[in-house]
Amino acid sequence: MDEEEDQFLPEIVSKAIKLPGVKVDRRAFLAKTFNHLKDTELAQLVDQGPQSLYKAKDLIKVANRVVLNDTEKSTVFFFCCGTAL
Repeated sequence: MDEEEDQFLPEIVSKAIKLPGVKVDRRAFLAKTFNHLKDTELAQLVDQGPQSLYKAKDLIKVANRVVLNDTEKSTVFFFCCGTAL
């Protein structure tokens, strides 16, 4: 990033956080994403973060899966809604 982008990034993030739908219930997200965990492990995950239970390479795999899943959902939604316009 150049200096101009660095100046605008905090403002953009601040405005994005205020948009409806941008906020995520962290506990619910982690529970859904790591649905195989026991209650005690989920509590640790929420309190200490995913890195307390997983290695970075495993978290990257999980992150890629989440992004791919969300991308597929938005693509299907756009295709369905876009053809109706």
